[in-house]
Amino acid sequence: MMVREQDPPLNLAMLASWIRDKGVETAILDCAIDAPTVTLFRDKLLQIIQKHKEKKIFIGFYVCTPTAYYCYMLAKIARELFPDCTLIAGGPHASFMYEEVLTLAPIDIAIIGEGEITLEEIIADKPLDTINGLAYKDKTESSIKVTASRARIEDINNLPMPAYDLLKIRKYRPPVGTFKRLPSFMVTFSRGCPNNCFFCTKTLGFKHYQKSSENIFKEIKYLFDTFGIKDFVFVDDTFTAYRDNTIAFCKLLIENKLKISWHCYTRVNTIDKELIGWMKKAGCHQLMFGVESFSPEVLTLINKDINLQQIEAAVKMTRQAGIACRLSMMIGNRGDTAESLKHSLKELLRLQPDFISVLIATPGPGTPFFEWADKENRILTRDWSLYTGGTPVVRLEGISSEEISCYYKLYWKKFYFYPGSIWRLLKYTTNIYQAYSLMVGFLRVMKFMIVRR
Repeated sequence: MMVREQDPPLNLAMLASWIRDKGVETAILDCAIDAPTVTLFRDKLLQIIQKHKEKKIFIGFYVCTPTAYYCYMLAKIARELFPDCTLIAGGPHASFMYEEVLTLAPIDIAIIGEGEITLEEIIADKPLDTINGLAYKDKTESSIKVTASRARIEDINNLPMPAYDLLKIRKYRPPVGTFKRLPSFMVTFSRGCPNNCFFCTKTLGFKHYQKSSENIFKEIKYLFDTFGIKDFVFVDDTFTAYRDNTIAFCKLLIENKLKISWHCYTRVNTIDKELIGWMKKAGCHQLMFGVESFSPEVLTLINKDINLQQIEAAVKMTRQAGIACRLSMMIGNRGDTAESLKHSLKELLRLQPDFISVLIATPGPGTPFFEWADKENRILTRDWSLYTGGTPVVRLEGISSEEISCYYKLYWKKFYFYPGSIWRLLKYTTNIYQAYSLMVGFLRVMKFMIVRR
């Protein structure tokens, strides 16, 4: 649920590429980069529309839960400026909370799930009731209509390369501690997820598709050659889900002598020594494993489908291969207690990965977590701006929100100020970019500790 201003809008680049291939003039306005204030948003939007004023205008908004209210405000401004344009919303919040989106904002259409074909048909002016995968305002009946679900695109190799040229590539930067050098850029090459974690939003369902190793390599080389990107963060939930494809990609990097460094997210039950060996040879410098908890009971309740032996083996294998290991933890999951959180922290300090990431478990709409919390009347607030992973929004048994917030802070403090952690971070720092990342990371942790006292 964490939202960062320096994350590239890859989803918009994918949609832009698809409809541009159909002959539609397309532009991307990334408010975080191009228009961080309301005044700039008005000015930039006017500039873009002015270039296309003789044509029918469609303005789309990517709506995720933490930024939903901000998107609603921007939609109202767009409607004031261009009362006759069609306003469209997509993304996870629009997919699961389409009634709210269509009610609280002057949005005409909410796309549910995958957007390429649905958006193409909207722009082609097909009758809305014949287009699958959307909800829309029926102005004749003053009601909201929902059409049949949209079938997934199964072979994502047929999708065009995202419209990277419409983004200011060099202005984006992955999270501190994830890149080895600059310029670095975040990329993704898969859709959907085959797992059933309790806290995960399934905007695209359970079917998981990944691009071929050849197409992954093609995109990486394009970004390398065109924009000079030499470091990549693969933000696919489980990059190593297709083992043979991952090895084939690594071999392509090695055979073509493409000297890049990269970091990916994966699971402790989708790696092995041979796979990690190939990844190391191909330039992988860091792996992040979604662990969430060291409590077997909590892991079972959140449907994580991993065990403590797999976690320990993954940390050991990664270390032996010479790849930095990052563990992602969640505080305040279903079943968490003060005892389970103490145990998880103790195990973290024992295993001593190189980095950790910590979030407070947050139930995004559309997740089993949200459905459970809503049904049990455990949701403390529906102020979506608090759904960032830094504030408790669910009431649990046996542990208070105040305690959850304390443990959230304690994990960061205990881990990063542990002598062994400091020594390993210094060892990991081999160039000026990593030194910069270490310094910025340290200052941010210090600020976090002071602000949350």
